[in-house]
Amino acid sequence: MSDSHHPILIVEDSPDDYYATRRGLKSAGLANNFIHCETGEQALDYLYQRGDYAAAGNWVRPHIILLDLNLPGINGEEVLATIKADEQLKEIPVIVLTTSDDPRDIDA
Repeated sequence: MSDSHHPILIVEDSPDDYYATRRGLKSAGLANNFIHCETGEQALDYLYQRGDYAAAGNWVRPHIILLDLNLPGINGEEVLATIKADEQLKEIPVIVLTTSDDPRDIDA
């Protein structure tokens, strides 16, 4: 399966930021599909194929995850820790994004 068949999982609670990211990636020539999760809980449900994603028989492992740091509920740090602690998921590259200028967020 070519890389373009593997989706990019974008975990972002701001619709404006999600659409801006998606537009930027498409204009850069990426042909991947995009999966959008607005919360950390939704992202983990997608990755573990549970909840709303349990019946998705055509689930495809994401090629890369773009993860907002400041999410409602389970935050980006917790999602990242869960992904990297899982033998099946830890190889997926994760890029953590934030608009925060708080040094604690940047250090984390």
